[in-house]
Amino acid sequence: MVFLLMIAPHLMAIKASMKTSLLIGVLATIGTGVMTIGIGMDTPWAPWERQSDTMFPPVLFTLASFVATVSFCAMTAVWHTSLKVVTSNPDKWWRISGILFLISYGTYSFGSGTTEAAIMLNILHLIVGIPALTLLPRAFHKGQFMDSIES
Repeated sequence: MVFLLMIAPHLMAIKASMKTSLLIGVLATIGTGVMTIGIGMDTPWAPWERQSDTMFPPVLFTLASFVATVSFCAMTAVWHTSLKVVTSNPDKWWRISGILFLISYGTYSFGSGTTEAAIMLNILHLIVGIPALTLLPRAFHKGQFMDSIES
């Protein structure tokens, strides 16, 4: 029972942000498809081939970007809910940590194969990051407001 009380706020935040997360996932999929399939930009190294220069297949990478984006948005809902416990302004700290993540992972992306793949990943992270940083906090608050009305 205690476990359910601990996890309930996180599940409510994920539920409240699901439409927004799916929208961001669709944006990421379209952006990835245009860059990798349409323009033909390089994809990162395939994670299942450690000792070779095998790159992610473009169609698989495009589909995987949707799953990764929606999963990432769900994780950010949990992170935002956790920040509510330790700070009075979770939106501010959530955005600061999101910007720090974009900077650090953007730098790390340059080890993902080719420079073109790193540029593509950084563009993809901006396609995901900017809408996530602006739209998801509203979705969290909307869900919180709706839950308080229903109570």
